[in-house]
Amino acid sequence: MFTLLIFVLIAVTLVLLSLFVDGLFGLYKQEKEAEKMLVRDGMEGYLYEMGPVKIFKTLYDAEGNVRYLVYLPQYEWFKSPTYKWYEVYATHNGFQHIEVER
Repeated sequence: MFTLLIFVLIAVTLVLLSLFVDGLFGLYKQEKEAEKMLVRDGMEGYLYEMGPVKIFKTLYDAEGNVRYLVYLPQYEWFKSPTYKWYEVYATHNGFQHIEVER
């Protein structure tokens, strides 16, 4: 009877531990997604003056900093759009951008 009680307690402990660890991983993933959205919202707010831009690619430089390659379509009358490409990166004072030459 005592061994059965110990077996049940161990099983319940393992189930509760797995639920706890699963909850921690869920919170970690949710925190990372919120951080990404905060960076993108700030970047899109910075680029708002240029018009609606599209994020093309996420790049990592040699130091591990995140940079985004974005493009801005410019339309002319009866012509196909031309695209201006910018590399956007975060600094301590906000975001900066550099126009990329093709």
